[in-house]
Amino acid sequence: MQVRMSPTQTAPNTSSFQPFQSSHREQLSCSVEEFDRERFPPRDTWLKLFEHASESHVSHHPDYVQAVFPDLGLPGWTITCRRGREPVSMAILIPKRCRLGRPLGRGAHSTIVGVRLGGFGFLSADASDVNATNALVETIAREVRARHIRVVEFENLPEDSLLWRSLQKLKSQGFSFAPGDAFAAHHRIRFPSTPEEYWSRFHSRQRYRLRKERKRIGAYEVRRCTELHQIDDWLTAAHEISQKTWQTRQLGLRIRNSDEERAYLTFLATLGALRSYVLYVEGRPAAFVQSQQWNGVYHYDELGFDRNLAKQNPGKVLLQEILDDLLTHNRPQTFDFGLGDADYKRFFANDESRSATLWMFPPGLQGWWQAMSINTSRRIGRWARDAIGGTRWYAALRQSRRDAAATAGDDEAADGE
Repeated sequence: MQVRMSPTQTAPNTSSFQPFQSSHREQLSCSVEEFDRERFPPRDTWLKLFEHASESHVSHHPDYVQAVFPDLGLPGWTITCRRGREPVSMAILIPKRCRLGRPLGRGAHSTIVGVRLGGFGFLSADASDVNATNALVETIAREVRARHIRVVEFENLPEDSLLWRSLQKLKSQGFSFAPGDAFAAHHRIRFPSTPEEYWSRFHSRQRYRLRKERKRIGAYEVRRCTELHQIDDWLTAAHEISQKTWQTRQLGLRIRNSDEERAYLTFLATLGALRSYVLYVEGRPAAFVQSQQWNGVYHYDELGFDRNLAKQNPGKVLLQEILDDLLTHNRPQTFDFGLGDADYKRFFANDESRSATLWMFPPGLQGWWQAMSINTSRRIGRWARDAIGGTRWYAALRQSRRDAAATAGDDEAADGE
């Protein structure tokens, strides 16, 4: 991605659709503006909301949105909700090729070009503002119908959120959601005021095993990356590790040490949000975490470790060191593990909610069929996993797939030499 901190401003397109008008006595109104990478809305209102939002994320920032804007031939759009003349909330919709998995049913698609809600939620001065949330949701629904948008993606949507409650009201208008049963555990750590208070929640035997893991790995050090001059070293080390992870073989190389990645980390550092780490064992890079801290929340985003050191648990050792660092240096309020219900997340977390990535389809037979196909496919897949998930055969199959990926990766590295 190419981050430009001071983009050239040109007049954006404004939707001809009539703005939402609230019947509430405070008179909420919503205005819609189109944008793309070259033609961007005025930044003053956007940045004002970003600076004063109660739950902003770095991906709400206009520089970030402009940098990641995809080349899909479609515009994005912002919806700004105002109370009188004062902006109180904003929705950022960005084009996306949504990968929906393998839906069952003829005519259902595995990939659809639609839009996603940027920033994992609305950019709001008050996240508890029910009227503003409802106004934005209603305007999204109207724009989806008017623009013939085929799918809207909501990433990391909390089950108990005001946004999800408001979205569900659209079912009465014919909108469909999938997967309908996707909400799963979302683990966090709510940090106490002292390290001792956090670590004392673990039993003495658990603390002993954690100390033993740190000793067993050998001589190691952890380097924190928060500043511009540290980015090149972090990228070099993380790229070296990434080539040795099992995720690279199955999902593709995660850290490429590219100009786009460097620009993204530079953006985070300039904003004051960069906080990534590398673990070195015997002087060699062994594990990395690409992460950020913003608005009191530390986000544990991208991680990987050298699979040749798997028995020494380098990822878990690095996590322990990160927790110690977070508890003693610029302590955030919350550690967010992101989606997923891994054992290590359950072990270290002290707070849990439920979140999911959901797709919303517009009214009509096509949208209803797409949602039903996805939901049916998930139900069948869950039934199959429940039927064989506890068997030795299933565990052996999963392990063999990982071993095959690791072996293939070793062969690939040998060929490269």
